[in-house]
Amino acid sequence: MIVQTDSTYSLRRSIVILALFPLLALLADFVIRFSYLKVLEPSLFIHFILSFIFDCTFYFVLLFLISLIPKKKLIALGTIVFLISAVQLLIYGHYFYFGVLPNPYSINYFINHSADSMSLISSSVRWFHVFVFVGIFTAQFYLLRNALSGLNTLSQRIKYSIVGIFLIVVVVFNNNVRFAPASYSITPATIFSIKYVLQERWFNSSFEIHKGYVRRRFEITEQSKIPMRYNVILFLSESVRKKDFSSYGYERTTTPFLDSLIASGSAIQFQHHVSNAVSTQYSVPMIFSGNFTIEKTDQPFVYDYIHRWTNAKTFFFTSQSMQRSNIDLVYNTSLDTFVCQEQLEYEQFNDLGVDDAVFALSVTPMLTHFNTGKYFSVVQFNNTHYPYTVKPHITDFFSPEHPNTIDHYDNTIREQDDIMRSYIRALQFSGALDSSIIFFTSDHGEAFGEHGHSGHLHSLYNEEIEVPMWILLPSSFPKEKRKMIEENALRNTSHLDIFPTMMELLGLNISDGIKQEFSGQSLLDPVLEDRIIPVVGKDMIDTKGIILGTMKFIETKNDGRIVLEAFEYRSDAKEQKNLWQTLSESKKNEVKDLLHKVDSISTAVNK
Repeated sequence: MIVQTDSTYSLRRSIVILALFPLLALLADFVIRFSYLKVLEPSLFIHFILSFIFDCTFYFVLLFLISLIPKKKLIALGTIVFLISAVQLLIYGHYFYFGVLPNPYSINYFINHSADSMSLISSSVRWFHVFVFVGIFTAQFYLLRNALSGLNTLSQRIKYSIVGIFLIVVVVFNNNVRFAPASYSITPATIFSIKYVLQERWFNSSFEIHKGYVRRRFEITEQSKIPMRYNVILFLSESVRKKDFSSYGYERTTTPFLDSLIASGSAIQFQHHVSNAVSTQYSVPMIFSGNFTIEKTDQPFVYDYIHRWTNAKTFFFTSQSMQRSNIDLVYNTSLDTFVCQEQLEYEQFNDLGVDDAVFALSVTPMLTHFNTGKYFSVVQFNNTHYPYTVKPHITDFFSPEHPNTIDHYDNTIREQDDIMRSYIRALQFSGALDSSIIFFTSDHGEAFGEHGHSGHLHSLYNEEIEVPMWILLPSSFPKEKRKMIEENALRNTSHLDIFPTMMELLGLNISDGIKQEFSGQSLLDPVLEDRIIPVVGKDMIDTKGIILGTMKFIETKNDGRIVLEAFEYRSDAKEQKNLWQTLSESKKNEVKDLLHKVDSISTAVNK
């Protein structure tokens, strides 16, 4: 009887020890992600509770496999715990930065852009993270070492029974996790997201989680070439938001050169311009094509038409990396000259490419000493992208204690303004400015803690979609057309307007047009006050919105949970007051219908 009691006690103790680690891991996950988990619907929160079964059986099988190793079990355990701790730190770092757990998009990005991802990670690591890692590793090694010893008290029948349960659990979770991954604990959410990505890559399974970059193939109707009256240059910034430009009222003088252009009446600055997407892979094709879609479609870009229908040369200069991820296949069509980071001998400056200031030394001669006709050119920046690398002598802005992220970001904008000054002055000195139309904008904005997010990719709030936009016109430009652009600069505009504007400026016409309900409008024609501007985010989170007059409406889907928001986005620039519940039912239904159209149009495949 005593033996039976001792045996029962030993069995219970072993089970408690084995379950302690997954229980504590689940509780830690609950505390860290409480703000998300607390608003889950009961049916989705059950996923999180059921994750305990997966965690228990998963770590049991892991320890069971270690127990089968004949020698050096503790070394094997230490190696496993080291990897677990590192992955946990990476996952929660991802969560704190992006607001969501790693998902197929971010995993694919890590695989496709491994160098950029490692650069991003290394630039984010601080000594604080090292101490956290040591603490996590020590605690987890202690818990799992005790669990490993507790494993030895279980009979073989119990061990293999738990292994069998684990296999059943894997089948059940495999069929369900992909529908709402973040509602589970980080263990199944991460494991199965990685599994779905690899399954699609290796076995061509259809989860619609990865679409690689391929060369655009398109047909353009041949017609007689016409001469171009102006050069057209698009300066395309990276991750720059409107609110950090002093030309828009920011308290720091981040754009003194642009300020002077606007004060003199030379540049026309657009007051309510937005990017239609919050990631470069979607927003830039929208700029070049005027087509609101997140599909990688075989659509011509503006310079494809220019190359075929005019006698102008076409250039694309980018300081960003392109060839390493095959992104050049998307952009390098119909171009007489294409230059990206990989083609240059300059040393890498940040995770995206070379220093914009150094890059400008190579680009400027191409723009100023081209004397055999007109050209269309894109000049793409990268210094303002995270981690906002700042050279030692660029310290216009700093906090009293020590430089913070906003300081670095503002300093990169200040330096970019100097680079723009050098470009414009070089064009002016060479005489090319008198025959050039210059556009400046950014692919999307950037968040710094507003609405609980940093970076971009995960919301449609002003900090991520409101971007600077200005146009510099030559003195010979028709006054009535200039006046129309100035009037439109006070209205709602978006990246979709750039394509039709450039086409009209150059006297080019597409007979079949861009046949969409929410297409852009040429800025040389009156822009409608009541137009609907669509915006979309399909990266880290599924969200879409519309701007209608002074109102912005947003629908966000996050693992089965739908949140609807309405803002007076001009008077409430920080978007603090959600007015959705104050709308009438008829207005709500009208907006929902429009949001549904935005989703259907953005995901439609346009051939």
